[in-house]
Amino acid sequence: MKGQAPAYSVDAATLFRGLMDGGSNSRILLDLAAANEIELHASSSEWNDLLWLLATALRESEAAYSGEEYATLRSNLPVVFH
Repeated sequence: MKGQAPAYSVDAATLFRGLMDGGSNSRILLDLAAANEIELHASSSEWNDLLWLLATALRESEAAYSGEEYATLRSNLPVVFH
């Protein structure tokens, strides 16, 4: 359809890399999606995997997110979860 942004599927590792590494290609994907240049899609299981990756990384740095903070992150990510 003309005018519709191209859609791409992403996995949890790509999303995690994009969140953690500001200079990565994964971050570029997130930035393009945030600017509505592309659409990113992921399954709900990828969200669960991303939660696990984030919780593990935070645990290693002795930090933690609340459930509300994870919910805010999910709603702010430029990704459509199915």
